[in-house]
Amino acid sequence: MASLFEPGFIGPLKLKNRMIRSATWEGMCGPDGRPTQKLTDHYADLVKGGIGLIISGYTYVRPDGKQLPGKMGIYTDAFAEDFKRLTGTVHDLGGKIACQLVHAGGQADLKAAGRKPVAPSAVKAAAFPEIPQALTILEIEDITDAFAGAAGRAKEWGFDGVQIHGAHGYLVSQFLSPLTNQRTDEYGGSLENRARFLFDVYEKIRARVGKNYPVFIKFNGEDHLENGLNREDALDVARQISLAGMDAVEVSSGNAASGEKSPARTKIDAPKKRPITSPLPRA
Repeated sequence: MASLFEPGFIGPLKLKNRMIRSATWEGMCGPDGRPTQKLTDHYADLVKGGIGLIISGYTYVRPDGKQLPGKMGIYTDAFAEDFKRLTGTVHDLGGKIACQLVHAGGQADLKAAGRKPVAPSAVKAAAFPEIPQALTILEIEDITDAFAGAAGRAKEWGFDGVQIHGAHGYLVSQFLSPLTNQRTDEYGGSLENRARFLFDVYEKIRARVGKNYPVFIKFNGEDHLENGLNREDALDVARQISLAGMDAVEVSSGNAASGEKSPARTKIDAPKKRPITSPLPRA
């Protein structure tokens, strides 16, 4: 068995060790999603602490995909120098960093996103702040294009790979779940159709960044909700996306409505309140 401190690979990306910082919401970006020096310093500390690969906090690919304040955005070329400064700092210290790409879908915040949240279907769900607007086919295509554009920026600006956020009840996860996807067109119904959005996102990203750039996914193994994504369907999709060329799969579970099986830990606002065995709130 390989040691935690031995080099590892994600696709063509070589890591100095096998310690990976999973994505969290840091809340350290400007109101428009621009990364700040505070965030850069935070990532620098992680590299100095020995982390082999940092996965950034969940980074929205369009303004209407924003959820929490201080969240990072990679939807405009105007942020190029700020992102290059961030990735350059990580690299100068000998670290690697990947950008996690997300659209919050029905979990987007009305004030943060600037519009009514969008989702596969206009259904009431415990994780949604309000009933969202159902996406049209044209809107779906626009969002999948936005994922590809964001991945292209990430590669150009120095990120060592991108991770698609397909977990925790955000838009990719919403399409996969029968609970939030009640469409009757080619994006709903069967598992193949519900997974179509994910595969569209992946294929467009891969076409944009090429075969030799690491693309991986954070993926729910189970939603822990009645009529949500179950373990068998999740395993089937994971097999399919791996065969399609995904470089790695990070398995998580649950969403904001999953109660004690939610991926987040609440009321932890200081280091002393975090038990050693409890993970940080995950993006």
